[in-house]
Amino acid sequence: MSKQTKQILTLVLLLVLWGISWRVNRIPTVTVVAAMKAKAAKATQAENLLANRFHRVRAQIDGLYHYRIKPVPFDPKGNPFRLPSSMAEEVIDTDVPASKTKTPVIDVAPPTPEAPAESGDVLLRHAIDLIHMGGVVTFNESTRININGDLKREGDVFTVTLKGRLVLLRIKHLTTGYIILALDDPAAGNAEARVRLN
Repeated sequence: MSKQTKQILTLVLLLVLWGISWRVNRIPTVTVVAAMKAKAAKATQAENLLANRFHRVRAQIDGLYHYRIKPVPFDPKGNPFRLPSSMAEEVIDTDVPASKTKTPVIDVAPPTPEAPAESGDVLLRHAIDLIHMGGVVTFNESTRININGDLKREGDVFTVTLKGRLVLLRIKHLTTGYIILALDDPAAGNAEARVRLN
């Protein structure tokens, strides 16, 4: 066999093999249409998942920030700067000349004899009612409590103003469950109180 015939036979053999391969590996048109439909369905499903997730996140945001986005209308009855109705009539109008304004009548109550200064348990109870106790914090085996915005620990002394009088209180014992407070002023008497912490 000559070289040229071998090349022709090889070419024919390659064409036959290519034809068989094309016949076996060819993608039928039905499969292409089905694949396109499946791809469109997946895209729609992905869009639905994104839409559902968006709505879920939007609901969570609305739940958290509802009162910030849509605040409750202001209630003027709880306004601490509102004048009582009895004094509202006596408010001086700035547009009226000074000669025509009424001078408000102030009722002065007769002086009452001063009550004896509180001491002991009564003084301690009233002082405890005035302090604001926050959370208890434990770190480095040291327990501290937030009292009136400051962290205090066992043994610390702090003051409370009660009717213009400074009352000294000492933290005698502090745990995560309760605190024992005592008066730290000998003139005020001796008293201790155990306060349960929530």
